[in-house]
Parts: sequence; C-alpha cells; structure tokens
Amino acid sequence: MINSSVPKNWKDLQLDVFQILSESGLNAEIEKTIITARGKATIDVFAIDSAQTPPGIYLCECKYWKKNVPKYVVHAFRTILNDFGGNWGLIISKEGFQKGAYETSKNTNIELLNWQQFQDLFAERWYRGYMVKKLTEEAGPLIKYTDPINSRIFSKADTLPPKRLKRFLSLRKKYSSLAVLTSMLADFDLFFNKRVPTLPLLNIMRQRGIKKPGKIPIEILQATSLRELLNLLIEQLHTAIKEFDEVFGGRA
Repeated sequence: MINSSVPKNWKDLQLDVFQILSESGLNAEIEKTIITARGKATIDVFAIDSAQTPPGIYLCECKYWKKNVPKYVVHAFRTILNDFGGNWGLIISKEGFQKGAYETSKNTNIELLNWQQFQDLFAERWYRGYMVKKLTEEAGPLIKYTDPINSRIFSKADTLPPKRLKRFLSLRKKYSSLAVLTSMLADFDLFFNKRVPTLPLLNIMRQRGIKKPGKIPIEILQATSLRELLNLLIEQLHTAIKEFDEVFGGRA
C-alpha cells in the first residue's frame, strides 16, 4: 500500500486521493466545477492523465459514509461522467458498496473502490513516478560517497588529514548497505522481478536467505507502506550525507 494511515474523515479522504493522483503524475484538482450536457456539477477530485494519448480524464467521488454506497449514487455519477465525456469514474468508499451498486457499474467505465483498492490501482505509477524519482534525487550524494570506483571522491579523500580520512572510510562501511538498498529500490523490477516492492522489506530478505541486512535501521526494513518507507529512507539519507559533508567541510 502507499499510505498505512486511513483517512479520518471525508476531507482527509478527498485530500489523500488528490495527493496520490498528483504524485502519480496526473494533473489533479479538488472540488472542480465542470460543465456537462445537463448543467454544472462539482467533482470531489478531477484529474487529467497527460501520460495517455489522448489525455485521459478521471472523475472521482469520495464517500466517507457509515454505510455501503447504494446503486442510485452510481446511476447519478454515471450520468455526470457520460454527459461530460470523462474516460474513467472512480468512486472511493470508506465502507464499501451495496450489491446493486456493483451490478449497476458492470460493463461501464466506473470503478468502485475501497481505500485499499484505490491505492493498489495507482501503486505502480506512484512508485515509479514519485518514489523512485525522490529516492534517486535524495540518494545521489551518498551513492557518490560510497561508490568503490569514484576516483574523484577518493582523490579528495586522499587530501584529508589522517583523522578525517579514517572517519571517511568508517562512514563508507557504515552506509554502503543504505546506498545499495536505495539503488536496488530504484530498479526494483531488475533486482527482484517485481514492479512494486512487497513490504516489509525484511520479509523479502528472509525469503532470499539474507540474515544480516547490514547496518540498515530495522525500522526501514519493517516499514509496511511505501510512503513510510520513503520517508524513513530520506531521513536516513539526510543523516548519512550530512556526516560525509562534515568530513569534507562541505559537499565533496
């Protein structure tokens, strides 16, 4: 899953849907008023997917109800979607949907989703378009500091006083596993033949017989959502890079 937390109210659900769509590369808007063939309608989350040709239009309704969504909601939403000419309609419900709602949505371009299903629908796009990009940006300096054949870094390290040089070599040992992990996550399908990591990472390591995960903090390996994993990795990357920068008196 992308988020381990569950929206606490309708506004949270709307904002979380907007955030995931935006981070997945869609141009999203909250509470957008659209003009349909029958008049105006306000959509909870409106999004355009420019990665498609022609661009795909998503209309999203967020239902934070204490009961399952009935079929009349699907009927009304389908009318708006068709009158506007949207490509996909997503109804995201806190509780779920009545049987009639599922029957009404059959053979249509409307998807009925709970919070988990919505995340699963965009997990790969979010991972590839947002998480990998962020990791690549944040990990760049650490990758250079720990690269075993980076002659430029080693040339600068050779000019350090003995105490700082020793510190540099110690940091390389300390953070090499973190650098390797972020590189593997950036090309996860290459290393693990999967498009999105199955969390927690600790289970993957155990399945592959890796008993000693290096010096990677255990909370990173135990993260149960992609966003939690990303935030923990970025925090650790910042700490590691700062320590290297201090050795060199600035970015090497």
